[in-house]
Amino acid sequence: MNVSNNDLLISFDVESLFTSVPVKDACAIILERLKFDRTLPDRTQLSPLEIHDLLEMCLNSTSFRWRDTFYRQTEGAAMGSPLSPVVANMFMEHFEETALQSATHKPKVWLRYVDDTFVVWQHGAEETSNFLQHLNSQHECIKFTMEMENEGSIPFLDTKITRTAQGSLSHQVYRKPTHTDRYLNYRSFHHPSVLRSINKTLVKRAHEVSDQIHLRGELEHIKRVLKCNNYPSHKICTELPPSRNPRAGQPKARVVLPYLGAASHKIQRILREADIEVRHSSSNKLQSALTTHKDKRNSKDLPGVYRIPCECGKVYIGETGRSFNTRIKEHKAHGRRDEREKSAIIDHAHTHDHRILWDESRLVTRVPYWYQRRVREALEIEEHNTVPQDSGLQLSNIWLTVLDKEANLPN
Repeated sequence: MNVSNNDLLISFDVESLFTSVPVKDACAIILERLKFDRTLPDRTQLSPLEIHDLLEMCLNSTSFRWRDTFYRQTEGAAMGSPLSPVVANMFMEHFEETALQSATHKPKVWLRYVDDTFVVWQHGAEETSNFLQHLNSQHECIKFTMEMENEGSIPFLDTKITRTAQGSLSHQVYRKPTHTDRYLNYRSFHHPSVLRSINKTLVKRAHEVSDQIHLRGELEHIKRVLKCNNYPSHKICTELPPSRNPRAGQPKARVVLPYLGAASHKIQRILREADIEVRHSSSNKLQSALTTHKDKRNSKDLPGVYRIPCECGKVYIGETGRSFNTRIKEHKAHGRRDEREKSAIIDHAHTHDHRILWDESRLVTRVPYWYQRRVREALEIEEHNTVPQDSGLQLSNIWLTVLDKEANLPN
């Protein structure tokens, strides 16, 4: 590709594409494309209209939970859904076709990848704002931002594109200013093939993205970076790995095993003799045990065995397969409706004019399975001074012996 001195290198980026995609319009566009797809009957028994309805239902049924509250996404496609990239891409194909056809000044080059677009603009800097305004006027949900070249260079995805004095475009690997060059450390407990893949991936990207002018510098950078991540010099390779025929030498079977060190290598050699390919998975990391990005469930939302104390010192022991909060609300409802026969703690409080300590109620333990809950409930009833209530599951006498021994153990 050649560019003149008057051409400008520009990138356009859609703001929050997935969550901005208009679902109704996107489904209508896909429906029209399905109607003209003559190969569709050979692949599915569904009609284009049925596919449209199913698609719309999936896109409008996105919900998530945050801090005990459920939310429904009312606009756009869900982040992380396998359906979102397909829908967003098909909508953007229609969007850019309409926008470019109706533009007063059209770019010399328009290359888009999902929400990022590389443009060569030949109409001068004063017309770029008009073109940006034209793009942003196509649909109320889709808004673009624009970035101009800086000193003849512009980043696009992981590539830095630079104009040369001869009018061509050179390209090299681009890293953001916040990039730390930190990769999987060679001393980490992973299978050697995983560690080698770091080297191979970086070298392959260097050969695919960098031109001959920048390739040597990129490979030298990879050497320095891998050494900083404790890779031995004899383990670093900057040659392009040979391509393999995916169909050649296919094993009879594959198996995934946890990586255990030397034992895993012995098992791999044995299975290889039986023409079984072994892939290794890493063990649980300390980070997964210490941190989580997910909203934690309250322990009171879990099934299990619970206790409700009375001011007299006695307690009520119960079990529930639903959430603890739900069961407590049911006990309180029995009290408001004077349904003593449905709640032993309510009957006890009304009979003796006692006050139930609702705020001190708690889930004793989380038990997901019914029979185990019944056993634990019976054990808790045996251990506590309970209000008159059903004793629950009849325990074997051996349990009573164990409980008596535990009660006599020193603290």
